Amino acid sequence: MDAEVVIIGGGPVGSTFAAQTASLTTVVVEEHEQIGAPVQCTGLVHPRVVEMAQAQSSVLNNISGFRLTFPGGRTMEVRSNETKAVVIDRGKFDRHCCERAELEGADILTGREFVGFQREGRKMMLTLNGPDGLETMTTDLLVGADGYKSRVGEQAGLGTAKEHIRGVQVELDMRMEEQSLVEILVGKNVAPGFFAWILPCGDVTRVGLGVSQDGEAPVHYLNALLKKRGLDKVGRKNIISGIIPIGPPRKTYADNVLIIGDAAAQAKPVSGGGIYTGMRAAKWAALTAVDAVEEGDLSAKRLSEYDDRWRSDIGRELERGLMIRKVFTNLTDKKLDDVGRMLDREDAKEVLATGDIDYPSKLASPLLKAVPSLIKFSPQLIGSLIRKEQRVI
Repeated sequence: MDAEVVIIGGGPVGSTFAAQTASLTTVVVEEHEQIGAPVQCTGLVHPRVVEMAQAQSSVLNNISGFRLTFPGGRTMEVRSNETKAVVIDRGKFDRHCCERAELEGADILTGREFVGFQREGRKMMLTLNGPDGLETMTTDLLVGADGYKSRVGEQAGLGTAKEHIRGVQVELDMRMEEQSLVEILVGKNVAPGFFAWILPCGDVTRVGLGVSQDGEAPVHYLNALLKKRGLDKVGRKNIISGIIPIGPPRKTYADNVLIIGDAAAQAKPVSGGGIYTGMRAAKWAALTAVDAVEEGDLSAKRLSEYDDRWRSDIGRELERGLMIRKVFTNLTDKKLDDVGRMLDREDAKEVLATGDIDYPSKLASPLLKAVPSLIKFSPQLIGSLIRKEQRVI
C-alpha cells in the first residue's frame, strides 16, 4: 500500500490529525485489534475537549469542583457554579474520534504493529507486523502518535520525555454520594511526586494515583489508599496502569517525520492530561503536513514549522507547568500542610474556583495577589513563573 501520510497510533491525537488531512491519502495504523482498547486514562477533561471532538455521547458525568486533602488530613473544598470538567468513557471517545477520521477519508488499519522504517530516496518504506506476518508500505510522511515509548520518535532520533510519571487506576463498583466533586490527595505517603484522585463516574468510581519514576510501584500506594478509605473490599471492575511523559524533547520533527501527543511528551505537567494538548498539537501538525506534502518538501527544515507552531500555542503553558511542578515536588509534607492553611480562605478559594485544568498557570498571579506569602515556598521559581505569564499577557 502507498500513502502520502501514515499515522502510527489510532488514539484521539492520531485520529484528530487524520481527520484534518482529508485532502491527502492518509492511513492510520493501530497495533491493537480494537480502537479504544486498552484504556489507559483517567478520563477527566475540560468540556472543550468534548466539543473539539464532537463526542458528547461519551460524557459520563460533570464535575464542578474539587476537594483537596493535604498530608495532615486537612480538607478544602472549592466549588463552582459551572462545569469545570467532564468524565468521559475513554474507549467510546477514542472510537468516535477514529470514526470521524474515517468519515473524512482516512483508512484505518488495526492489528498491525509498526516495526520500523527505511528511507528510500524521498519516500519512507515502513515495515508492519500484521495478522499474516510482515507487511510493507510506502509513505511521504510518517507521523508518530504512538505513545510515550514512541518507536517512530526513537528511530528518528528525536529523544524522549524529561520525566515519566507512573500511574495506576482501579474502577470500583460503587456510586459516590457526591457526584460533582473530584477528590485530590497529596503527600509523600499518598502519591510521592504527583497526586491521587477519587473520581465519581455515575455508578462507578475511579480511584488512582501517579508517582515519580523512582521508588516503589504505584500499586503499593493505591492499595494503601484503598485500605485507608475502607474501599479495599469493594468490587473492582478493572484496573489499568500507564506512563505519563512530562517535558517534550528538544525536537518533534525530522526528515519525513513528525511526532505528536504522548510521543512528543505534550502531556500537561501539572495534571498529567494529554488529550487536549495532543489534539491542539495534531491540528498544527496537520496544517504543516498538508502544505509540506503538496509542496513536495518533507525536509526537517520544512517540517520544523510544526514545532514552532505548537510551541507558540501550547508550548508556553507546558513550560510554565514544568515550573509549577518543580515548585510542587520541592515541597515537603509539612510545607504542603502550610500551603493548605494559607489557601483555606474565601478569597483564595474564589480564585481557585476560576481555574482551568488546561491552563493552570493562569492561577499563579491572582493566587499570589490573594495570598502573597505563598511566594516564600520558592521565591525564584514562582517569581520567574509570574514574569513569564506577564510577558504572555
